[in-house]
Amino acid sequence: RWVVGADGGQSLVRQWAGLDGVRRASRRFGFRRHYAVAPWTDYMEIHWGRGCQFYVTPVAASEVCVVLMSRDPHLRIDSALDRFPLLRERLASASQATSERGQLASTCRLKSVATGAVALIGDASGTVDAITGEGLCLAFQQAAALADAIAAGDLRRYEQAHRRLARRPVFMADFMLTMDRWPLLQARALRAMAARPDLFSNLLALHIGKLGLAGFLKTGLQLGWEIATI
Repeated sequence: RWVVGADGGQSLVRQWAGLDGVRRASRRFGFRRHYAVAPWTDYMEIHWGRGCQFYVTPVAASEVCVVLMSRDPHLRIDSALDRFPLLRERLASASQATSERGQLASTCRLKSVATGAVALIGDASGTVDAITGEGLCLAFQQAAALADAIAAGDLRRYEQAHRRLARRPVFMADFMLTMDRWPLLQARALRAMAARPDLFSNLLALHIGKLGLAGFLKTGLQLGWEIATI
């Protein structure tokens, strides 16, 4: 009775179902390479620089994955590392475990994710910027919402749930990418969060859905004040 399009960002199901109307779209470019070096932390790191970020993720006992994200399709890992002296130093003696590979990273919000007996899920149903780290998490949440809607025989429930689930990741992506566009704002925001670790903790709590509206408003006002006065 149902058709679920879970076939990725270039979804063919989305095309033939007529669900490819876009409400909002933007794109960035990602390039990744693995390095043979022992991770220096158990955490994923985001290194902020001028017009780009590096994401460093430990993937094995002696390997890290390094990803460059920017709006510049010509910027590559080796040249971008010159903007990140600390990271460049950490990787200086590491051998390259894989070659550099690139991919278009798009942000896409669709006008609708369901029609008739067809529903879209995961990247087929729209994407948020990779900076949020929300891709798989959103897909799992959408799967649960879609299962409930199918059980009720009403895909309108899924449409509503899909919009609700996207609000927080979209807001966080917009916030972080606004810092990317405005270097002065980025510098002030990072200094504010370094001076007030509680604000950073609250933003993380908001990012993973553990902070309610009241906490969000309070944190937003405090962060705005710190940015303006620091």
